[in-house]
Amino acid sequence: MENCRFIKMLLVGTVCSSLFFYFNSEVHAESTENNIDDMVTQTIQHAYYYVDGIEYEVPKNQINDFINGSLTVDLPYDIENESLTNKESTPEGQPCANVCIAGNAFDGTRTSSGFTLGKSGTRVINKTNKPITETSELSSTATVSGTITGSGGFDWKVIEATVGFEIGGSYSWTTSQATTITVDPGYWGWIDYGAHTETWKGNYYHLTESCNQSNKRYITVKGPKYKAKLAKTEKYPY
Repeated sequence: MENCRFIKMLLVGTVCSSLFFYFNSEVHAESTENNIDDMVTQTIQHAYYYVDGIEYEVPKNQINDFINGSLTVDLPYDIENESLTNKESTPEGQPCANVCIAGNAFDGTRTSSGFTLGKSGTRVINKTNKPITETSELSSTATVSGTITGSGGFDWKVIEATVGFEIGGSYSWTTSQATTITVDPGYWGWIDYGAHTETWKGNYYHLTESCNQSNKRYITVKGPKYKAKLAKTEKYPY
């Protein structure tokens, strides 16, 4: 009898342990399946920038560099804005027999460039079985402006002649300029509206006729060089 009781207790224990393991396995599997963070993958479908109103698409293999704010990137159609380069008002700063052209100067160099977001458009959700194309709308104007980090007044034209963009200017996307995006089934997508900006750092100073530098200040200049946008998509998480 004692042996029978032992065997019954052993069988009951084994069954209970099996059921416990089974239900815990099911719960764990459900939890993993519903882990949204594991499934969501965001990608940049396309990147564009605009020169004199003409749209250029960034090559696929250069998109990461285009958005990375810690790199310096030369765009395929990167041009100098001649209206910002005024040779007459920009001091050459080159001594000739110890004589320089007096005026303000900026010896800055470009340290980084990348995409700066103005505003994200509305998200287009595709719950169909075919790709859809709809407008990623803007609720208000998206603007990216330039800045100077440093104390005192500056001759912006001198700085702009070096950096090649308007520091006091800006690029804006209006609500009527919102564009479309194509989204695959099971995904949602949107447009990031902004600009491709550059950061320059260096010394701003006044150059005397005897080639001396006075009132020298180290400044950081950041500004939008080209209007730009990104088309983004990711797995729809719901």
